[in-house]
Amino acid sequence: MKLILKITAIILLTNLLASCKTGETSVSDQGTISRMTEKIDSVNYTFVPSTATPMSGGRTIQLTSPYSLKITKDTITSYLPYFGRAYSAPYSSDEGGIKFVSTKFDYLISEKKKGMWDVSIDIKDNQHNYKLVLRIGDTGYTSLTVQENSRQPISFYGKIE
Repeated sequence: MKLILKITAIILLTNLLASCKTGETSVSDQGTISRMTEKIDSVNYTFVPSTATPMSGGRTIQLTSPYSLKITKDTITSYLPYFGRAYSAPYSSDEGGIKFVSTKFDYLISEKKKGMWDVSIDIKDNQHNYKLVLRIGDTGYTSLTVQENSRQPISFYGKIE
C-alpha cells in the first residue's frame, strides 16, 4: 500500500513540475512583444478599452460599444465614454463623453521595466485640456487614466491594437 502511495506521489509531482512554466518566454510571446515595441516606437497604435472605472467611487463598467483612442505622430482621436461627476454640464448632448480630435499635443514616452511603457499626453488645442496617461504592458494590455479640468478622472482598461 505504501508503495502505491509513493508511486502516485511521484507521478503527481512529475506532472506538476512538467506543467510549471520554466521562466523562458515562448516564441509567440516574443513576437507579440516585438510587435508591441514597434507600435509604441512608431507612435501609431489604437487603444480599445474593455472596461471603465470612474474615480468617483463608482463600480467597473463593462464596455460593449466600439470605443477607442487612436494615436499617431500628428493626430490623436478620442471616442471614449465618460462616467462620473462633472463640475459643469456640456452645452449640447453631442459633447458628452471624451470625444475630440487633436493635432496640438505634447507626447512623452518613457520605458519603465523591460517591455513596459508610460505614455503621457497633454492635449493643447481643445477647450477641455485633457491629460492622458497610458501604462502599456509588453503584451498590449493597457490602463488609461483621463484627467480633465471640469470632471473627475476616469480610468479605462483594455488592449493596444
